[in-house]
Amino acid sequence: MLVIGLTGGIGSGKTEVTHILRELGAVVIDADGIAHLSYRPGTPAYEAIVRLFGRDILDGSGVIDRGRLGTIVFSDPGSGRREKLEAIVWPATREWIEGRLAKEEGRGTRAVVIEVSKLFEAGWDQFVDVVWAVEVPPGDAGNSEIARRVQARSGFDEARTRERVAAQMTREERIERADLVIENAATLDFLREQVKTAWQTTRARSE
Repeated sequence: MLVIGLTGGIGSGKTEVTHILRELGAVVIDADGIAHLSYRPGTPAYEAIVRLFGRDILDGSGVIDRGRLGTIVFSDPGSGRREKLEAIVWPATREWIEGRLAKEEGRGTRAVVIEVSKLFEAGWDQFVDVVWAVEVPPGDAGNSEIARRVQARSGFDEARTRERVAAQMTREERIERADLVIENAATLDFLREQVKTAWQTTRARSE
């Protein structure tokens, strides 16, 4: 079974690429979505996160408020809090994904795409067969487009967007390490054609 790791910076358009891949028949696993499941009350990760950050990160019903937690984690990059949180969440997420991959292989699935923002940072490039990076153009135009997308999706202001970008690998580093780069710089039709070609080419090479 071919396992494709799909990565890219915040606001690069990874989610749109996964929509296209699903239209093409791909099985897509959203690693960030799976990571959020580990925040649920009663899970080992939940207990570890609350011990580390305190009960102030909980809302009135005892659920982790990810917005509150994110403010704590990203507001002080030198504190090591983000790294400590990732050390809790990433292993739990990887364990779930590995179980899902085993099930897909048992079903005879030929290819699976794992969407994960910090694929390289987490070392997950070691358990995928090929890495795709979705990127926007460098410079002011690209930064403005990232800010627009993040504002529309998450409601983050420019300062919070910069914090998230600073916490990730740079565009140049991802491009250097990726096997294939999808430039999300023009129309949706152009993006769709790139994804379609990448999907067909990658699958053909694996057969």
